[in-house]
Amino acid sequence: MRIVGLLIALSLASVVVLIFAIDRHTRNLIDESQLAIPLHPVEHSTRDPTTLTFEWHVTQGTRTPDGVEKQVYLVNGHFPGPTIEGRSGDRIIVRVYNDLKDEGVSLHWHGLRMQGFNAMDGAVGFTQCPISPGTSFVYDFRIRDDEHGTFWWHSHNQLQRADGLFGGLVIHEPRRRDANAALQDEALLLVGDWFHRKQSDVLAWYSSPASAGKEPVPDSVVINGRGRYDCSMAVPARPVKCEATALSDFPPLIKKSTGETRLRVVNTGTVAGLTVGVDGASLQPLEIDGGCKVDPKAADSVGTLYPGERVDLLLKWKSDRAAEPWFNVYLDHENLGFGNPALNPNHTFPALPKTVTGHDREHASLLKFRDHHVDLATLSSTEEQTHIVTAEEEQTILFYASTQTLAVNGNIPLGFMNHTSWHPQSLPLLSQNRSSWDDKQLIPFIPSGSKPTKVKLVINNLDDGSHPFHLHGYSFYVLSSFRAESGSLGSYNPYATPESDSPGKWNRERPLRKDTVSVPRKGHVILSFVADNPGMWMLHCHMLVHMGTGMATGFQVGVPGDEEHIYGLDESAARLCKA
Repeated sequence: MRIVGLLIALSLASVVVLIFAIDRHTRNLIDESQLAIPLHPVEHSTRDPTTLTFEWHVTQGTRTPDGVEKQVYLVNGHFPGPTIEGRSGDRIIVRVYNDLKDEGVSLHWHGLRMQGFNAMDGAVGFTQCPISPGTSFVYDFRIRDDEHGTFWWHSHNQLQRADGLFGGLVIHEPRRRDANAALQDEALLLVGDWFHRKQSDVLAWYSSPASAGKEPVPDSVVINGRGRYDCSMAVPARPVKCEATALSDFPPLIKKSTGETRLRVVNTGTVAGLTVGVDGASLQPLEIDGGCKVDPKAADSVGTLYPGERVDLLLKWKSDRAAEPWFNVYLDHENLGFGNPALNPNHTFPALPKTVTGHDREHASLLKFRDHHVDLATLSSTEEQTHIVTAEEEQTILFYASTQTLAVNGNIPLGFMNHTSWHPQSLPLLSQNRSSWDDKQLIPFIPSGSKPTKVKLVINNLDDGSHPFHLHGYSFYVLSSFRAESGSLGSYNPYATPESDSPGKWNRERPLRKDTVSVPRKGHVILSFVADNPGMWMLHCHMLVHMGTGMATGFQVGVPGDEEHIYGLDESAARLCKA
């Protein structure tokens, strides 16, 4: 009887623990007391690695994120989807049920290396086919022991990311529990531009001669699925169903007006870079992308953060802070050249509870550059570089990214990498050898064996606007970034010009380590990475209209001599294609 009683007690305890875990996870999604998603660094960073298991159901539903009604994607009934918190070394298992009627689904784990788990990367056309409606798929992978930082997950099938199929992913750095250490609040901000139209309608407009290759301009800004749109700005040509949100009904960014808060900021948008600032508080960059520590510089505003990029900011309230502080988001104007009278590019959100009960305002405070602003592109890493990082590159790969409207293509804008506009095949590249690839697949081969090959990657941008490029499966070092002045072209060809004569400033001493980088207009970036992660890895512009019209390429990293992709072929990558 004692044994039976003990077993019952243990079972009840397990149920309580499970309910507690589910309850806390649900509170993160529906917590109305603050806009920022609260995080739990102590709970995760001080425990042993474990297995985290989730079941997600993907559906659609009508919501009013910023007051304007729109059909969005939901995960377990929520937009944005669940936030995964873990620590280095954790195993993550996510069973995804596609409950949509007529759309496939795939999920990508943005910024994670996915070492040894190429088939779990979620890149349709490269590593998998979409999960068919009415079926499910299990993503099962392990986080590397040296991986930590701010990441996010999002759909990598068609245009679903722009209509809400994304969520947070935070991997905490392991630490020892210290009872005397001061506890620091952490919170997640998924911030991005927002279209009131379906992204399929946006792409249809862009993919027509009428756009002349100019990027579509968003209508609003949302943070963690919430925004405050001014209904009076809606234009008659695009009528919307809009109901303004009263200030008293909008949650503050955070609740505490004392101490410090670590804000993990992700640009989830599809077009615009952004700058953020808080009235009466300083913001100090701590890390960028996947945990790259940077030199501390506190300022009133920080930017520009481009789509797909992340930055961790330490928020400190000033002694003379504003009585009613606001959190301000400023959209970068560079890729907003077409114009949209429905958009206010500067959005402002109540920062503290007393702001919610105070006086409303329509516009963000004036953005001041000069001494009170930190330009993220000028930061340097504080990480110690290893020998392999400082060694010379052994293979050089050169790309030219461009948007072209050619008569041969009906004057429809297409994205190109060199002379190739990418389009996925019916089977993912990982499941085929190279002889089965068509002429839309520009995939350089990087031979890498027991001694990994060090690669120099040069991406030139021939367009008038910046392109945020994301590399799957790797982080890279930004050795140089150059933006040409108006009217000139700042391309760099390493085969024709030595480093000493290149137009940009080089940084081989303390380069930033990133996985997403903005390639400046009419300029270039020079990147370096060690090809130690075999597989088929995508490289693409993170602006959806550019990726959706072909601005994508990738790398095949494999054993020397396997350029035909015989030994690296993984037939399991095609298992969803037959569903």
